[in-house]
Amino acid sequence: MSQLYEREENNLGQRPARRPIVVLPDEVAERIAAGEVIERPVSVIKELVENALDARACAIRIEVRGGGLRLMRVSDDGTGILEDELERACLRHSTSKLSTIEDLGRLGTLGFRGEALASIATIAEMTLESRASETEDESEERPAQFITLRGGEVVERGRKARVPGTTVTVRDLFFNVPARLKFIRGARTENGHILHYIRRYALGYPGVRFTLVLDEHIALQTSGSGELKTALTEIYSLPLNEMLYEVERGAGEQYRVHGYIGNRVLAQNNRQYVTLFVNGRWVQSRVLYDAVEKGYRGLLAKGKHPLLVLFIEVAPDEVDVNVHPAKTEVRLFREREVLELLTEAVQAVLERSPVLPEEIKFPGPILATQRRLPGARRRGLHMSETAEDYLAEAAPPASAEAIAQLCPLAQLQRAVILAEAPDGSLYLVDQHRAHERVIYEHLRQRYAHGIDSAEDEEGEAVNGHLLLEPVIVELKRHQAELLEERLPMLRGLGLECERFGGRSFLVRSIPGGEGYEQLVGQVEDLVQIAAEDNEDWEHSLLIGLSCRSALRRGRELSQGEQQSLLTSLARASVPAVCPHGSPILLHYSRSFLIEKFDW
Repeated sequence: MSQLYEREENNLGQRPARRPIVVLPDEVAERIAAGEVIERPVSVIKELVENALDARACAIRIEVRGGGLRLMRVSDDGTGILEDELERACLRHSTSKLSTIEDLGRLGTLGFRGEALASIATIAEMTLESRASETEDESEERPAQFITLRGGEVVERGRKARVPGTTVTVRDLFFNVPARLKFIRGARTENGHILHYIRRYALGYPGVRFTLVLDEHIALQTSGSGELKTALTEIYSLPLNEMLYEVERGAGEQYRVHGYIGNRVLAQNNRQYVTLFVNGRWVQSRVLYDAVEKGYRGLLAKGKHPLLVLFIEVAPDEVDVNVHPAKTEVRLFREREVLELLTEAVQAVLERSPVLPEEIKFPGPILATQRRLPGARRRGLHMSETAEDYLAEAAPPASAEAIAQLCPLAQLQRAVILAEAPDGSLYLVDQHRAHERVIYEHLRQRYAHGIDSAEDEEGEAVNGHLLLEPVIVELKRHQAELLEERLPMLRGLGLECERFGGRSFLVRSIPGGEGYEQLVGQVEDLVQIAAEDNEDWEHSLLIGLSCRSALRRGRELSQGEQQSLLTSLARASVPAVCPHGSPILLHYSRSFLIEKFDW
């Protein structure tokens, strides 16, 4: 306690003695630098896997014990390290990936700082063994050189037989940094971080065979087929034909976005399955994530996020990867164009993605002994021969072509239209949401760009429905000022409104057209939406108008009315979801029917 009082007295009563500026001892500086690079066991795995990928490895095996604190080992079949360069590779600022300052502007590798091995060796026991492939006959197993360092000091050198490639073994991580060791979680948590990281890079490099062994059990294994679709199946166990949509967009050689986006059934409650790569580097860029979220906002239920793997390819001199020590943030020269491309790519998929009849639960690593394609039959090729033929000829689900060809069969519970597609699949169509989408797009097309008068874009008068008795709406002062500024826009919608003194407004008409009678009792709610203090008030008003005037569930529709609604829905640019983001279509594919009925 006396020491505490003394410190407080020093802080309050007098200044502490000035401390001289000194150069830190090498041991202290090296541990500080190592702490910046290595935060937890997954940081070691990241650095070693990136080195293996830069070495053009075709197979990478990762072994982890005790959450990474006891042992981590990464083995690859890459180009290896020359004998006379092995010890040099463990020094700080040593790298083969750049030599001049100009090289930073055209990086083509994942690692480049030359800090990884030196940092790991400073805070752990590390054994590096390697055999370079270009100097020896790969058909024979010849001795490879190895070196062991502990706390940054070399403790052993030697040779052992191995095939070309490199193996790095790390033991006793943070043995000399107890402060960092206190913040490491349990083995299960650390294993989870490592598994998520390897999943990402197994998706980013589908041509590499990844094997992850956690505490002597295979947690993840990929075939290295080179097909991203196959890698997604191996890692997440997804049906290929109906769950994933391929994306390919770009502007020649300047920039390109490609990959796969899962349909709305795969949407999850967190963003961890949103995976982005820039020139082969996994990134966590807030700007890129915002562009992706802009693409699915309003197309998925609130709080839901899609499964997607997208690759952004740009010229090496148009991206800066030297922004953050972890190298997970980047800056793009053509940022605006790339962001627009990302948003458009996500929108194009999810706005036409129907709901499937069964909930799909993922992820879950598939062990090598258990892996098989989802949906595969036990009796030979019966299902694939039949279903694949139909799927190959059918129009994509929820496309304008597919919906236009639907034939209504019946109305279920006066709420859902049951329709058959030419390929034999079935659709359930929510009549209220479908009509809501049709009305919303009609309103948006005619009015969302702003109307200054009671005429549409072609100069024709907009017909509003006059109310038998005008409705008086009372607003708060700030709402009244906003609404008065927006009166021309409301007039363009057919919502005739004028100030009636103070904070009161008189509403004389509502938008005409089908369903206008349902709006009569909703006038006050619509005015409240129009007076909202936010940038999306116009969008909210269009949604409110379309929802309140759309067909209600419980209304019986004739065969002709059902067909007319489906025809109108086929013309919509976003036929699969209503303006609130809820699904309109439930799709029972031909392959699903074959599977369930055992045809």
